[in-house]
Amino acid sequence: MIYNEISKIIKNEEIADNIFEAHLSSDKISKISKPGQFINILPADEFNHTMRRPMSISFQDNNSLKIIYKSIGVGTRMMKRWIVGDEVDIIGPLGNFWNTPKEKDALLIGGGVGIAPILNLFNSIKTNINTDLFIGARYEKEHFLNHNPNNGIYLSTDSGEIGIKGNLFDAINQTFSIKEMQNKIIYVCGPPLMMERIREFSIKNSIECYLALETIMACGIGICQGCTLEMRDQSSLEHSYRDKYKLVCMDGPIFNAKEIKTCLL
Repeated sequence: MIYNEISKIIKNEEIADNIFEAHLSSDKISKISKPGQFINILPADEFNHTMRRPMSISFQDNNSLKIIYKSIGVGTRMMKRWIVGDEVDIIGPLGNFWNTPKEKDALLIGGGVGIAPILNLFNSIKTNINTDLFIGARYEKEHFLNHNPNNGIYLSTDSGEIGIKGNLFDAINQTFSIKEMQNKIIYVCGPPLMMERIREFSIKNSIECYLALETIMACGIGICQGCTLEMRDQSSLEHSYRDKYKLVCMDGPIFNAKEIKTCLL
């Protein structure tokens, strides 16, 4: 079930350098949303762009939800001006959600604002599944969590200011061997180049991996066909359109790494 709600802003604050967290009321969407799903937001009444802004849900309870976003465009610049009590038009929950079998440990990887669905998943499964969380950023000021390996939280920075020096790929390979990772399931969301590298690595080394893709999604419900994704399966010479291509908004945003051609949408 998908709902259209008029939500009220409970809180909206900068939690790291140009990274914001908004807490929104929600009577319906919050109750049925699951980690990995997203909402489509109309940032303000005066927002005159055709496309809403898709935002992954970073937290949900019975009457509210949270999103994490970076102020980089017209829509998100409007969002950072939200104040307590503002009303916001939202649609959701949209997309599929993470499937987390308990038989394997979980390795969660989040880069940039891709931390949102990963953080949601981490908080949902950490008490039931052995889970390690890796979060990457260029500088310390872009982080809002603490580096705490004893509790399975690893930060990396390109500058080496905090946590493990290097990118996320470096941090993971410094922490776990390939053999260790083959006994885990990787869940990842972040910049396309980062996810593509992890996708290729996981396939090469037979590591189960699921990616939450981020791309431009206009309608969020499969009507506009703007978020088409090509699948890898070429076993048949004849494909229906829906066999060869999927829609990130409806069939995703979560996909098995070995089933898609690329994260570079």
